[in-house]
Amino acid sequence: MKSWKSILLGAAVAAPAMAQLTTTQCPNGAGATLSASDFQMTELFNRNGTASATRDATLSEPTYMDVQIVKEGAQTYSNIYFTERLGNVKMYDGKAKTVKVMAKINTRGVQDNGLMGLALHPDYERNRWMYLWYSPTQMIGQNRQLRLTRVVVKSDNTLDMATEKTLINIKGSTTDTWHSGGPMTFDSYGDLWIAIGNNSHDLNVADCSAGKSVLSPTDSSHSSEWGPSNTANMRGGFIRIHPDSSEKGYSIPRGNFGEYWADQFESQGKTALAAQYRDPAKVLPEVYVKGERSNYSVAVHPTKRWLAWGTVNFDNRLDELNITPTPSFTGFPYFHGNNAKTCTHDKTVEAPKNTNPMNSGVTDLPPARPPILTNLVNVVIGGPIYTFDPSLDSPVKFPPHFHNKWIVSSEAIGGSIGGPLYAITFDTNSFTLTNQTRMDNSILNMVKPRNFVAAKFGKDGALYILNYDAENYSLSPRNPGAMKVTYNGACMVPTTHIAAPVVEPYQNIRLSARSLRVGEKGAHTFAMYDLAGNRVYQAEGREEAEYSFSSLPGTRLKPGIYVVRVKTAQGLFVRQASVL
Repeated sequence: MKSWKSILLGAAVAAPAMAQLTTTQCPNGAGATLSASDFQMTELFNRNGTASATRDATLSEPTYMDVQIVKEGAQTYSNIYFTERLGNVKMYDGKAKTVKVMAKINTRGVQDNGLMGLALHPDYERNRWMYLWYSPTQMIGQNRQLRLTRVVVKSDNTLDMATEKTLINIKGSTTDTWHSGGPMTFDSYGDLWIAIGNNSHDLNVADCSAGKSVLSPTDSSHSSEWGPSNTANMRGGFIRIHPDSSEKGYSIPRGNFGEYWADQFESQGKTALAAQYRDPAKVLPEVYVKGERSNYSVAVHPTKRWLAWGTVNFDNRLDELNITPTPSFTGFPYFHGNNAKTCTHDKTVEAPKNTNPMNSGVTDLPPARPPILTNLVNVVIGGPIYTFDPSLDSPVKFPPHFHNKWIVSSEAIGGSIGGPLYAITFDTNSFTLTNQTRMDNSILNMVKPRNFVAAKFGKDGALYILNYDAENYSLSPRNPGAMKVTYNGACMVPTTHIAAPVVEPYQNIRLSARSLRVGEKGAHTFAMYDLAGNRVYQAEGREEAEYSFSSLPGTRLKPGIYVVRVKTAQGLFVRQASVL
């Protein structure tokens, strides 16, 4: 059974030359072509204390992390908060260069279960909220649990466990098996996205090759139809919630799986099916994606809010990289890879049905959405998506060459130092893959991820990588730790500061790097110009409106500086906008 920490490496797609990662945004063309000397890799901490890193002699099986950037005067420090599978929550203090245990969580650390995920609230500096995903020791009847909690971090950077609040309890399988999930991330809207695996071991290559179907109608440990294709179950996909200070601890954002597909089916005249999708007992409101097996990664596009992740399939030739702009059913357990059938031969891609007696959700599922890429690496772990921000004043941020690039990697074959590191490029208008460039054997050849298990771009624009560094799950025999990758090349795009919020008489107009909002009734004209004076967009409005720069009709705005012009009854508003 291949887990989230399998060692079998599939055949990688041949990588194009690194010269494809070029840009025209470098002043005078300096640094338009990248070289190895443009990047610096720093080992922050590891178990052996090698490469001048802080030594954490007890470090074992790190599973996920979040990054906090702290500025003190002219100094900037990187704090890394991370989890270990057997229960430790730890913090690397970038100023003191120490690692401390913040708390020990009472978790059932068996196989793929344990303390698997962590996220800091976007307003962490004020509310000190940390979110954890783990499998507690308590059971629900004969079933295990998967749990999301919120806990307050005290001023001494330890967890105040008396404040722990359970937000979500998910009934797991009847045994501690695989794919418990845990990776989670906040987006720019304050929504929290959480990956949850199928927590089951129901399919294997031998059975499927023999034409056997092993989707049990009675045993949750052997039925992904009880999880991934059951819309009334959070297992096997992604959930999206908006954490808050309410009694429940979160609310439901608009446009999740049930609401989205109810609208789609309504528009197709399928009113009875739409009604089922609007029923929160049939489709849980938290659900955003269904149809996943082992989705141990999560990323959200910083400006477009598209969800991206890697999927580990039971057939190692068919691991997937997935990106979706909308709530989706991605096929498992009926399809994997590029919508190839598993051993459930009576299902169709266009209209899959879940008729298992254990299914408590809807029977008729949406069409199975295929991945953007298969068979690049195995075991695939998706990292973050980078968008170049010209308004970010940071000397170490990644350059514009990496704009709209998705960083992905994999587990390594036994004995190898680490899996390959790729930059994946996808067209954000046609939604197609345009390039995949292997980074670790070219310009980033000093960066050798040792079994990459998580990565984040910090608010400083640097890349942070958490290394699991083991040959299989439940092992950590070598040198796990974290590294920081920074850019110090010649392509230094001048920092362009976004205009401050507008004062009288334009208090109802708000401009950011992502949108412009007209907050008053009455006629208005909105136009955008490039710096050469060419008009790139114009619209006439009569009510309040918000214009998202990433989705203006008929335009394909590149990141850069534009002139925004809004005419209202109050007068003429003209500002420069730094568009991401």
